[in-house]
Amino acid sequence: MATITFDVNRFKSQLTNGGLRPNQFAIQLSFPTYVSGGSQAVTKAPFLINIAEMPGSTINPATVLYRGREVLFSGDRTFAPWTFTALNDSQMTIRNAIESWMIGMEDLQTKRGRLFSAEYQRNIDIFQLDRNGLVLKSYVLRDAFPIDLSPVGLDFSSNDNISTFQCTWRYQSFSTNNSASGLVGQVIRTFANQIG
Repeated sequence: MATITFDVNRFKSQLTNGGLRPNQFAIQLSFPTYVSGGSQAVTKAPFLINIAEMPGSTINPATVLYRGREVLFSGDRTFAPWTFTALNDSQMTIRNAIESWMIGMEDLQTKRGRLFSAEYQRNIDIFQLDRNGLVLKSYVLRDAFPIDLSPVGLDFSSNDNISTFQCTWRYQSFSTNNSASGLVGQVIRTFANQIG
């Protein structure tokens, strides 16, 4: 039986560049044209969305019975809902824009809403960064729309905290890019165009 010797230097050499840090990321939203305050929310999203996740996916098995035994084949892929947590600024910029987005999908009083998916679905960009701010991996959630906007807690005893909320999204699929080259400029241009 082979002996595995503990060697911290070999371990460190396998954890390339010190490993990924979960706090090094940026989320870029885009909003439908009808959303009030959408452009301000786009500018603030990379700074105020402080908890998120890279999306996962599941390939369900297609099960066929053969003489009493299950035989498994690759089935269809499904995508779980995606959620982020955002800090509230004093204008509640991101929350107000998402509320406007959802009202456009179904009005609070009249129940009327946009009929065409292209009117209320948008892409969301997720960037995993290194410690120097360079993009290591990116995801694009295709045709996303908000389905659940959490309550905002109010509490007399909640001192020294910033108000937050969560938003859950559904999307059709995602695409991903594992190459750092060519993405850095794209992110910088995207943020600069929104801010400028």
